[in-house]
Amino acid sequence: MSTIPLTSRETVRRRLLDVLRWEGPMARVEIGQHLGMSPATISDLTASFLDEGVLVAEESSDPVPGLIRGRPKVRLFFADTLGSVIGVWTGFNRIELRLVDSAGHNRASRHIERPLRNLGADELMDVLAETITAFARDTGASDVKAIGLACQGYVDTRDGIVAWSPVLGARDLPLASGLSQRLGMPVLIENDASAMAFAIAQRDPALRSGRTACLMVGDGVGMGFLINGELYRGARFGGSEFGHVRLRRGGPQCRCGGRGCIEAFLADYALHRDAQLIDHRPAPTVLMPGEDAMDAIVAQARAGDTALLNLFREAGEVLGDAVGILIQTLEPDHIVICGPGTRAIDLLRPSFEAALESQTIPELRALATIHVVESSMDLLTEGVVMQALRELDLDLARVKAA
Repeated sequence: MSTIPLTSRETVRRRLLDVLRWEGPMARVEIGQHLGMSPATISDLTASFLDEGVLVAEESSDPVPGLIRGRPKVRLFFADTLGSVIGVWTGFNRIELRLVDSAGHNRASRHIERPLRNLGADELMDVLAETITAFARDTGASDVKAIGLACQGYVDTRDGIVAWSPVLGARDLPLASGLSQRLGMPVLIENDASAMAFAIAQRDPALRSGRTACLMVGDGVGMGFLINGELYRGARFGGSEFGHVRLRRGGPQCRCGGRGCIEAFLADYALHRDAQLIDHRPAPTVLMPGEDAMDAIVAQARAGDTALLNLFREAGEVLGDAVGILIQTLEPDHIVICGPGTRAIDLLRPSFEAALESQTIPELRALATIHVVESSMDLLTEGVVMQALRELDLDLARVKAA
């Protein structure tokens, strides 16, 4: 992907593509309203994209605000023949893949159980490249233009390096360049919580206004932070490692090597570990539980198991403390609690709300709207797919030579 700066016209073209990428098919008048541009300017820009085959026009029976009655209602959308992208998520010995065409339509997906934790850097990248190549071949995707990969841990998105991940053995892993060399195409990488935040914001326009903190609870605990719909980047172009903020010195063991981190109370592995140590339950046999194992623990708690109810009560208190920290340090407009861990939100909610009420300055608490988005891991690949498509749009925005 080119690093040459866009011209002023190309910047406007990029803005138009961004609107369609975020909002979906729209009429010209709607595009003009979003961008604050005149009908003549929008007509000129869209005519160029239609001539280039980037956009496709189609009459719609849906009413479009602002159109003159009796005129055909024409919406513009991305052509689906501009090349596809593959989104990948690497979890604990798991790989999720998704194939999406240039119009954003899902074409295929795949779940693979594959040991990854003990692989060296080169072997890991070989396995990922082979898995992606096989997925593209099996789905008949001969036009893949880019790969987006979401990974747990601290991810330097600028240099394409996974500095540390609890699910991968190698440190300072040059994942983007290594996979790009093996696959022969651009590869962008992202922290998985940031990827989920990006996908959630794509689905809800309200979350693309102001500051939004998405607290993802599941295999681990992570946070994606958005400012007006764009991901916040730190000094190394990474995101937040909020799950590894220490709440209680000497608390339970965390995967990062510390004790008492937020994640060590809330993540699936922490709840599963503690549940298996209660009463007569067998000792832990696996580090990372599957969805079936977590569903069983939740079901037992809902059935009235006192020990498990206390376990979720404490987890809810930690969640309340964590959200209180977010409110009082970042002052976000929106806080989203998301990820597979929301499966037990009914068990967490009473102690969560009590802890949040007692630990947060009321005036600050009133400023933030809290949303619970019951979400699956599909949002992880959706987030990096969206980012990969936007990177391809950067090239589509460039004015083609006559």
